[in-house]
Amino acid sequence: MLPEHARAVAELHISGIHTGFISSLGLDFVTALYEAIAASGFSFGLVAEDKEKVVGFVVFTTDINKLYRSALLKGGLHFIFLLASQMLSVRRLRNAAETFFYPGRISKLGVPRAELLSIVLAPEERGKGLSRMLTCEGLAECQRRGIDRVKVLVGADNVPANKLYLRCGFRRAAQINNHGVISNVYTLKTGHLDPEGRVVEGGIEWTVDKNWSLFVTNSRASKYLDSVFVTYGWCRTTYAVVLSLGRRGIDVHVGDASSVAMSRYSRYCKSYTRVPDFFIEPDRYFEATCQALKKTGARVLLPCHEDVGIFCRRKNELPQGVLTSLPDWDSYRVAEDKLNVLDLAAQAGCPTPMTTKVESWSHLEDLSKSLDWPITIKTRIGNSAKGVRIARNREELFAKYKELVETFRLPQERWPFLQEFLPGDAAGVCMLYQNGRCVTSFSERYIRCKEPGKFGTSTLREPFENPQLIAKATAVMDRLKWNGVVHIDFVACKEGDFKLIEVNPRLWGALALSTFAGVDFPYIWYLMAMGEPINGLAGSKYPPIKCRWIVGDCLAFMEHIKRGRLAEAIAILVPQRKCYHDDFILSDPLPFSFELTDYVAKFLRSGGSVNPVTGGMVR
Repeated sequence: MLPEHARAVAELHISGIHTGFISSLGLDFVTALYEAIAASGFSFGLVAEDKEKVVGFVVFTTDINKLYRSALLKGGLHFIFLLASQMLSVRRLRNAAETFFYPGRISKLGVPRAELLSIVLAPEERGKGLSRMLTCEGLAECQRRGIDRVKVLVGADNVPANKLYLRCGFRRAAQINNHGVISNVYTLKTGHLDPEGRVVEGGIEWTVDKNWSLFVTNSRASKYLDSVFVTYGWCRTTYAVVLSLGRRGIDVHVGDASSVAMSRYSRYCKSYTRVPDFFIEPDRYFEATCQALKKTGARVLLPCHEDVGIFCRRKNELPQGVLTSLPDWDSYRVAEDKLNVLDLAAQAGCPTPMTTKVESWSHLEDLSKSLDWPITIKTRIGNSAKGVRIARNREELFAKYKELVETFRLPQERWPFLQEFLPGDAAGVCMLYQNGRCVTSFSERYIRCKEPGKFGTSTLREPFENPQLIAKATAVMDRLKWNGVVHIDFVACKEGDFKLIEVNPRLWGALALSTFAGVDFPYIWYLMAMGEPINGLAGSKYPPIKCRWIVGDCLAFMEHIKRGRLAEAIAILVPQRKCYHDDFILSDPLPFSFELTDYVAKFLRSGGSVNPVTGGMVR
């Protein structure tokens, strides 16, 4: 790319990246910018021409900070005037400041200085392999210049671009919020161009033929695009997985028992399979899922709810070639039992609430004489507080205990246990283990829940930087030699100390918060299932964001109104700053409407319950 190409390149940039900040600064400024890039010793570009018309380009920099400085110095007053003339709004000034400080922010992620800045093709040239050819040639030029590693920033929603970089062998290293957009940061070790026109890097081989087509001929990178089958598609947890993987160009197939499962209607859903309810028919569910894996050709299985237990127990029966990352069955059985896991936590030195197993009705009678009220009654297995009751006196204790036993037909050896009521803040630790070693973690604090008193599933939460909490959770899961995802709930006592109340050996409802905060559990879990060793992802400072479950807040609003808590109901309606959503994004709006439809149907069928129960959920 030469300075005389700058105007044609600028026109392509503005037409191809029309929503970007740079494009908003106008053709004259963008032209001046590319003139500076072509003339700078800290950058280079390549153009593709058809009959002397520029139909595509790619631009790299060896050091973006030095590029900015050289552009300002060489462009002089003309460049500065063009820039200043566009700073006519607070928004543009803010974006300009964010662009100016971008090099410092990105350097903290430990990624290389060299960067692929932009690549754009004319509309008529897309889909012909030209973008991969330009990328390939650019990487070869990087190698000739002694640049061994390159990064690229791409919007998480930009599916074609994410596919391009994955196919070229880039690996995601981090995420960053840039101009209000969550972007993936990919890195790659540059290869070399041999005399036969091949670029080879770390097992990834591209071949460029004389017709400018580019093929992946011997690629480890192709496995990162293997399709995945995810389960429990009606739930927002699965939807977070679908968004994470689908945005990277991975084909995501969804299974669920509901015809209106929200993930089915996502733009990122490749196919949908109706399967039985695993709580009610676990064996039929397993067989139907195996058939779906064969039919879709999905090589990776990610069970997104308590069906993980089914696959832990029967993972040796999965179709040949199917990959997954799950704990051992024995470890899973300990973790899912809310009574047994408390003994394990105590052995690991993790604080737990006072807990008592009930042996008989007469034993319950004796216990009731010395209890501190209120007291928590909890079943050994159950999700979303479906098997939890709070008793505030002896009469409530017996009534609610009997109701739990009879409603869920619990045998005496699995009767609910009693647990000290903790009145403080609630928090969670989210973790991903690989063969007994924690590779990444994230902690969150619950601001609001579906039921009063921060009880039940959280509907609004924020990141919570608490290394001590993560250390407590790690001590427990290390003893189980865990593998896969896990979520640990903590509640503070009246003195403010957090105590472990339960372990959820699966994905968690608030999964979207961690992905928006830059800790992408679904993608890392996917890579683990593919057999990739994860070397340990150090936690960074969490961004000051919140994440809200919209449908959950609607249910919470109705529950507060029903209980006469008008002030708390109105508080739910107050907008939150820097708030993302579990179940709604503008670029993929359909899933939210079907989630709402599904919840309304379940609400009506259950007689107005905000926490309806399917048979087999509580046991």
